[in-house]
Amino acid sequence: MPFLRSDVLGMHRFRSLSIVTLLLASCVAWSQEDGGFDFSVYEVDHEGSHIRLLVHRAGGLSWFGHSHVISVGGLSGSIRVYPESDRSHFELEIPVRQLIVDDPLLRREEGDEFSSQVSEKDITRTRNNMLGERVLKAERYPIVKLTGTGARGDGPQLILDVMIEFLGSVVELQVPATLSLDAGILEVTGAFALSHSDLGMQPFSAMWGAIRVADEIDFRFRIKAHEKVPEKVPGSLSAD
Repeated sequence: MPFLRSDVLGMHRFRSLSIVTLLLASCVAWSQEDGGFDFSVYEVDHEGSHIRLLVHRAGGLSWFGHSHVISVGGLSGSIRVYPESDRSHFELEIPVRQLIVDDPLLRREEGDEFSSQVSEKDITRTRNNMLGERVLKAERYPIVKLTGTGARGDGPQLILDVMIEFLGSVVELQVPATLSLDAGILEVTGAFALSHSDLGMQPFSAMWGAIRVADEIDFRFRIKAHEKVPEKVPGSLSAD
């Protein structure tokens, strides 16, 4: 099954990975006097973060297939937050081969549509289709990279401008997000819908479209990052 499809209209633009943008932009950073910096750096906690794509079945024989939960493993990146939100920026990387298909726990969390039991054989086939030349082309494009700068909005509700490097192209999206910052922990959460066409992809299809992937993909994310204590710059002068 395909990794993503993006149909991002107005505030609902992605590209899965989309996620990190939220974090960077909305924080209000304070000056770190010890190092003379006017920004804060946050490193993504991959274990405390998640990105999920809900890929829905479609077609006249859709009951022969399954809707799928695709989750991101190995997420990494950092966010640099300035007092002026338009200077803040982030970078995230998603290793394509660490995408996870149909984790049983995540399927249970997503409700009735995902309640069917998916065999290991079906999971392997879906993953091979997803990583292959018809969809993600993982051999040629092993990393999906997300970068972004600035944010729009007041308070915790933000709109983030995100650029995604995907399949050799750059996709620009706007992502709605909610941000929280407490005791050095930054969290950004959000959800939106995507379509394959925005990413230059075709939905996976078999039996002349009787079994296929729906055009829309639901995207959900929670990005958690911890503040990194800045190190002294080598060679800096002491106040003593």
